[in-house]
Amino acid sequence: MVVGYGARKIIMENNDTSYYGRILIKALASNYPDNYYILYSPENEQNKRITSMLNEDSVRVKFPRNHIHLKERWYTGNGIVRSAKAHGVNTFHGIDDGIASGFDGSSFPTVFTMTDPLYKGAKGWIERMLMQRRARKACKIAKRVIALNEVDRQIIIDHYHVNPDNVEVVHPCFFDGCDESVPENMYDILKGKYHLPENFVLYKGRFNSEDNLKEAMQLVHELRNRKISIVMLGYRTDHFDHVIKEQAHDLHIFHRFKQIDKVHHADLTAVAKMAQAVIIPNTDRMRDMYKLINAQRSGAIVICKDSPKAREFGGEGALYYTDFGQGAELLSDVLEDENKKAALLQAARENTERFTGKVLADHMIHIYRSILVHRRLFQ
Repeated sequence: MVVGYGARKIIMENNDTSYYGRILIKALASNYPDNYYILYSPENEQNKRITSMLNEDSVRVKFPRNHIHLKERWYTGNGIVRSAKAHGVNTFHGIDDGIASGFDGSSFPTVFTMTDPLYKGAKGWIERMLMQRRARKACKIAKRVIALNEVDRQIIIDHYHVNPDNVEVVHPCFFDGCDESVPENMYDILKGKYHLPENFVLYKGRFNSEDNLKEAMQLVHELRNRKISIVMLGYRTDHFDHVIKEQAHDLHIFHRFKQIDKVHHADLTAVAKMAQAVIIPNTDRMRDMYKLINAQRSGAIVICKDSPKAREFGGEGALYYTDFGQGAELLSDVLEDENKKAALLQAARENTERFTGKVLADHMIHIYRSILVHRRLFQ
């Protein structure tokens, strides 16, 4: 089987779509190496992300020929369709970018994944409107539409008027680096390297108003153990400098508050394990679900804002709160009882078996094969 991907965002950008695309390709190439996976992009731009994917023997990247002037048209029109047929592609998979209009009206097997059905992350309402328009067209062209969770599946059905039988949920997988073992001496090394406190709760993400960081700060303030600090991993923003730091002063926890710009990717698993817990104060976005399953797989206690998405991904292996006072009580109870802590970590580990690369690859390959069989039956 040869699978083609509309991969501009996977190759060129560093966002949620890119992250999803990379873990998907990695899972497929690792578990089904006999297939070929071709990434199509209108611009020949190399970076570390694409270089790492090209280490897989079954992954190829294709760009329009240099003399093609309208490269964007090649990517969204008939050019990519002709290229896909010439390269022997059996199935074409578009991820958020839509599906080229050339596939419309053809019997070519197509799949379309929306990582953010309403495109809330778009830069302004005009871009959001244009992306939703492209998504609506892609939903009509695609033989199968994929959502990453049940909430998004219902949004796709209602907002884009897609037949429920044609919409499937395929959960993403955790980052494979979460399974890497950490030498015992590494913890002391990292504690000195990043000047980490002895006991801390970890937050990793962006420092914006929609991330509910004020609630995370209040939760730490309410913990019964007053020696637990909060470590915030991410680049500083105006919101951080003018709101979060001020709140730390107001709550009298500034001495228990530390911000780190960046932790090396290879150190993240160890830092998460060192934390008393990983806190996720916003669980309405897919990026937060990646954090949840990655933290669980790393062996960290996860405490997060209660929501349907959080329950779907966290299962019995996470703590859920509706207000910071409740969250502080739940986390304090677990940290003070070794049996509860061990049981929660065991449940988290078992829960992550639903999000392995093998599970993701098996589900996706089943979809590819099912639409191929359907095509042959009705040709």
